[in-house]
Amino acid sequence: MPASPVPTPGARLLTALAGAQLLVALDFSIIYVALPDIGGSLHFSAVALQWIVSAYAIFFAGFLLLGGQLADVFGPGRVFLTAQLLFAASSVGAALSSSAAPLIAARVGQGVAAALLVPATLGLLSSAYPSGPERDRAVSVWGTTGAVGLALGVTAGGGILEVASWQWIFWINLPIVTVCLLAAGRAVRSTTHTERAPLATAATLSACAAVVAVVLACTELSRAHPSLPVVATALVVASLAGGVLIRSRRRPLVPRALLGVRALQVACLVAALYMASFGAEFYLVTLYLQDVRDYSALAAGMAFLPLAGTIVVGNTVAGRLAGRLPLGRLLSLAYLTGAAGLVVLALAVGTRGGYPAGILPGLLLSGFGQGMAFTGMFITGTRDLPPESNGTGSALVTTAQYLGGSLGLALLVLLHGEHPMAGDFVWTFCATAVIAAAAAPVALLRLPRTGPTPAPVSPHDPSFEPRTGGHR
Repeated sequence: MPASPVPTPGARLLTALAGAQLLVALDFSIIYVALPDIGGSLHFSAVALQWIVSAYAIFFAGFLLLGGQLADVFGPGRVFLTAQLLFAASSVGAALSSSAAPLIAARVGQGVAAALLVPATLGLLSSAYPSGPERDRAVSVWGTTGAVGLALGVTAGGGILEVASWQWIFWINLPIVTVCLLAAGRAVRSTTHTERAPLATAATLSACAAVVAVVLACTELSRAHPSLPVVATALVVASLAGGVLIRSRRRPLVPRALLGVRALQVACLVAALYMASFGAEFYLVTLYLQDVRDYSALAAGMAFLPLAGTIVVGNTVAGRLAGRLPLGRLLSLAYLTGAAGLVVLALAVGTRGGYPAGILPGLLLSGFGQGMAFTGMFITGTRDLPPESNGTGSALVTTAQYLGGSLGLALLVLLHGEHPMAGDFVWTFCATAVIAAAAAPVALLRLPRTGPTPAPVSPHDPSFEPRTGGHR
C-alpha cells in the first residue's frame, strides 16, 4: 500500500497562513451573534456591549502599521509566532472574563494580535512564493479563508450558542491557533530575513495613535447617540499624532520611494473603497434581515452562506486570472460586478422581494465581485514590492481597508438614521453600489502598464525607482 504523500513545507506554510486569516476574520464577525447572550449573562450595559465589538476593530486597524514595521524589522516568522500566542492568551482571557473591563481588555489584545498577524502572514506568503502565478494562487487561498471566516463567524456563532455558552466563541480559537502553530513549524522558523531595517519608533507609534483616534471618532459617530467630547478629543489626538508623523523625516514610517509605487497606491485606494462598500454590506444585510424581515440571528447567519460561497468562487477566479488579465481590468470587472449585486439588493429591498427571488441573487452577484476584488487588490499591493517591505506594504493596504470601512459605515449610518425602515435601506444599498463602482475607474486609470512586472528592488537600493505604471 503506497504511503500517503507528505505535505511539502510550502503546503504546510500555506495551511498555517490560511488558518491565521481564518482566525482574524472569524473573531471579527462571531462576536455579533453572541452579544445578547453576553449582555444577559454578565448584565452589561449597551455601551459596554458596543465596546466589546469596537475594541477589536479599533486596535486592529490602529496597530496594523506597527505590525508591518515589526515584520520587516524582526522578520515575519517571529512576528507570526508571537501574534499567534498573543491571540491564544487573549482568547483565554476573554473566555474567563466575568465583567466588562477584562473582556474589553481581552478584545483589545485580540485586536493587537490580529494587527501583528495580518502583515506577518502576507510577508511570509510573499517571501515563500515567488511573484507570479504561484503567489497569485496562494493569495487566492489566503483570501478565500478570510471570506469563509467572516461567514462562518455568523453561522458557527449561532450554532455554538444553540448548544453551549458564549464563552465557547473564544475557546474555539485555541484549536485553530494550535493547528496554525503545528502547520507552520519549521517552515515559519526557517524563513530567512535578509535585511534588518531600523524600526521607525516615533513615526510608527504616531501612526498607530492617529489611526486609533480616527477609527474611534468614526465608530463613535456611527452610534445612535455619539459623544461629541469623545469625537472631538479623538480628532485632536489624531491631529497631534499626524503632526509628529509628518515631522518624522529622519526615520520615516514608510520610505518615500515605497510610497511612489503606483500599484501600492492603487491597492490602498481600492481597499478603502472595498471596505466602505462590501464591508458595509454585511452590516446592512444583517440589520435589514433582523430588523425589517424579523429573521433570527441564526437565520440571518444562514442567509449569508451563499454569499460566502460566491466569495470563494470569486477569490479562486481572480487567482487564476491575475496572471492572464491585466490587473486594472481585473479589479474594474470585480468592483463593477459587486456594485451590480448591491443594486440588485437595493431593488429587492425597494420591491419587498423575497429571499430566493430578490436578496439571494444580489448576494450571489456581490459576493462574486468582492471575492475577485479582495484577491486582486492584495495581489496588486504586494506584487511590485521588494521582500523586505512586504510587511509594511500589506499593512498599508489593510489599514486603508479598515479606515475606509470605518468612514463608510459612519456615513451610511448617518444616511439611514437610528431606526431605518425598508426605504432607507434602498438608499444605503445604492450608496454602497456607487462607492464600489468608483473603484473601477481608479484601477483602470492608475494601472496603465500592461507589460510584465520586473523583479522587485529594495527601496534602500540606490537603483530603486518608484514604478509609476502597473497592470491594467
